[in-house]
Amino acid sequence: MKNAAHSDQDFREPYRPDAASGAPDFQSSPQPVEDKVREQHANVMRFKTMEQETTDPLGARLLHDIISDMEAELSQVVDRIVAERH
Repeated sequence: MKNAAHSDQDFREPYRPDAASGAPDFQSSPQPVEDKVREQHANVMRFKTMEQETTDPLGARLLHDIISDMEAELSQVVDRIVAERH
């Protein structure tokens, strides 16, 4: 197992949780919504990889909490997209 800080993968994508504002505004840029959802899903998967690779129990727990927040946010966005299309 590797420590997340020394992983070979690039995890420089910032994670900016903002619980006060809710889900991010996916309509604010010209990039299609589906692309942003795919990108957020890829971020979740990268954080899951970091969680599996870390040897620090506290770090793993923190990553687990971040992943839970990201998945909840992603689920809300997907639900909103589905609702808007029906």
